[in-house]
Amino acid sequence: MPFAPMPTPIRCPQCNTSFVVDVRTIVDVGEEPELKEQFLRGQVNYARCPNCGAGGMLSSPLLYHDPEKELLISYIPPETGYTADQQEHVVGGLVNAVMNKLPAEKRKGYFLQPRTALTLDGLFDAILEADGISREVLEGQRAKLRLLNELLAAVEDDQTLDTLIEQHRDELDYEFFLLLSNLIDADEQGEADEHVAGMAQLREKLLQRVSPAMPRSAPQSASYDELIDMLSSEDTAKTWRTTIAINRQRLDYGFFQALTARIDAARDAGDTEAAEALTALRGRILEELDAQNRMVREAEDEASLLVMQLLEAQDLRTAIREHRDEIDDVFLMVTARLQATAARKDEARAARLGALLEAALEMIEENLPPAERLMNRLLRTSGVEEADRILEESRGLLNDEFLTLYDEYVAELERRGQDADLLDHLRQVRGKIQAKITILRA
Repeated sequence: MPFAPMPTPIRCPQCNTSFVVDVRTIVDVGEEPELKEQFLRGQVNYARCPNCGAGGMLSSPLLYHDPEKELLISYIPPETGYTADQQEHVVGGLVNAVMNKLPAEKRKGYFLQPRTALTLDGLFDAILEADGISREVLEGQRAKLRLLNELLAAVEDDQTLDTLIEQHRDELDYEFFLLLSNLIDADEQGEADEHVAGMAQLREKLLQRVSPAMPRSAPQSASYDELIDMLSSEDTAKTWRTTIAINRQRLDYGFFQALTARIDAARDAGDTEAAEALTALRGRILEELDAQNRMVREAEDEASLLVMQLLEAQDLRTAIREHRDEIDDVFLMVTARLQATAARKDEARAARLGALLEAALEMIEENLPPAERLMNRLLRTSGVEEADRILEESRGLLNDEFLTLYDEYVAELERRGQDADLLDHLRQVRGKIQAKITILRA
């Protein structure tokens, strides 16, 4: 019998609703081969609140077993706070559970030395490496991330952006666009609105200047059937991959429901050719989405490892400068997520992650004009008292020009539909700025 999931009561961190989720501590793809695809898609140990809809993968210990590839990999989420002895005890129990279900002749040497994944994405990568994903792919990913950061830094400067595009036109291929689209998706899930807006603006400008095999973007008003028809007509590899990257936000559960309904209708009508073509289309879409998701997981895993490395540094700012080229949007996003997770269980770790994030942002902002650097610091404040302290430290920058700049930033956030609480906070800060300018004039 396969290892059954355990019904586990959990509480939603967003709305405090209690509900029950089936949690697996052992994913044995020898017993249940279908679990591999489900696991790599993030469908195992995934919880969605029935009340508010908030969802995500649960932080629970896990042992992955693939007897065909002799893979035995344990993962203990850092959020559990287990000591080394506790981790060893938990992993030992899971390994013994797998071994005890096997006949003696199938208990091979790899059971004596199970591998350890430091992050969930690291576990995904180990599984994919066993499938033949090379290190060269990962190196190519890093190069694309470096180029992405260069372009993002120039997104408001069309002249510099045009120069960079001409220098790197050959590199702005379908893989670059799918990476950009994946990062936009990931940031939206983490509610990193500023990053989303910047990358979405970059994608729009790039598509005005670069046509990688002429990808097509479905209009927002397009129905699922119209989107299916558009994808059915994509027949070249580069056009196909880029089109999937650009339209991936529309390829949701409703889309696959509509596509499956089209397949069933064709079969019921006796149109075997159409049913087979649509079934092949569904397979191609799922395969490409999996490939794109792997690229993002590789980038996030690299960032997670760097975060852990930097957290051990005695001097955060010095350590960050030594890794300047690796501090990018993915790094900031991963650090912010880890901080939000730690804030619920480990205040000391959350504080350390907050200091790391602040130091990274300060390094990035070093080359900004002083007024813009102050603006960014104020945008990150969580209370009026903190903002007031920063304003006191920067009294020399407070004048009518800075107030105009501040108003432009807030107006832009309003246009983007920014969170109402943040906008209220920034309006209170504006009152502080105005008051200090009045005092300075007196």
